[in-house]
Amino acid sequence: MQEVYELILKAAVTDANVIVYGESGTGKEMVAGEIHEMGDRKGKKFVPVHCGAIPENLMESEFFGYRKGAFTGANADKSGYFDIADGGTLFLDELGEISLNMQVKLLRVLESKGYTPVGANQEKNSDVRIIAATNRNLEKQIEKGLMREDFFYRIHILPINLPPLRKRREDIPLLVDYFINLFAKGKSTRPLSGKMHEVLLNYSWPGNVRELQNVIYRYLTLNQFDIIPRTETEDSESDEATKAYANKKNISFRKATENFEKNLLVEVLEANQWHREKAAASLELPPRTFYRKIKRHGL
Repeated sequence: MQEVYELILKAAVTDANVIVYGESGTGKEMVAGEIHEMGDRKGKKFVPVHCGAIPENLMESEFFGYRKGAFTGANADKSGYFDIADGGTLFLDELGEISLNMQVKLLRVLESKGYTPVGANQEKNSDVRIIAATNRNLEKQIEKGLMREDFFYRIHILPINLPPLRKRREDIPLLVDYFINLFAKGKSTRPLSGKMHEVLLNYSWPGNVRELQNVIYRYLTLNQFDIIPRTETEDSESDEATKAYANKKNISFRKATENFEKNLLVEVLEANQWHREKAAASLELPPRTFYRKIKRHGL
């Protein structure tokens, strides 16, 4: 993390494009915001854009704006993200969700700073710094034909990699203290027990810092400590049936299949960054069936 802080400081004193890599919940938007706040563009706007939430048919008008009468429903001129962020920073979260068609249009802006609003004839210019973020491997996206190589190299100038929380467990006590002070707001709180701290240190944290923040918030506001303790060294529940059989221990078929199903669901959810719809699709299960199963297993 000290190396990450140094990279943030170095990125802040330049105007080059930055891309932040990291799993969901590691704090990519926070890093982007710090780079903006410590740089020369501090007095201008920081505009976050969640690319995965924008429908493909609205991408161009959202980024570049449109003119009155450009299409049905365009009753007035509308500014796009490049207009709003002029002079400041445009944060493109979930960069890997942008289609090839839109990558071509954004590439032109990155190269010349010029763009044309939908329905307009005159080109506009915008002085915008791009900071992007993704939880995907963009080089593999290029290999699969889902990302243009020229677009990648326009974005991938200053890369910053955020480690997942499970790979920096020594930070967990510090983060716990920070969140307790943040949420307690000076009020006395019930301290976490030694067992709770042990669970926090041994848990795998698929949701990273955001998940830890939510756990502490629920503990302080609802007095609920609701994470499932699992360690990387202890036997997974799916191995319980196999090892019990090998050691001639008694375990029912029902218990064995439940353990297997739960472990499978956890693995698929983690592989899809806990995106339930994608996890359900990868298992070829109807979403309602999948939701019912993860609810039954307390996931």
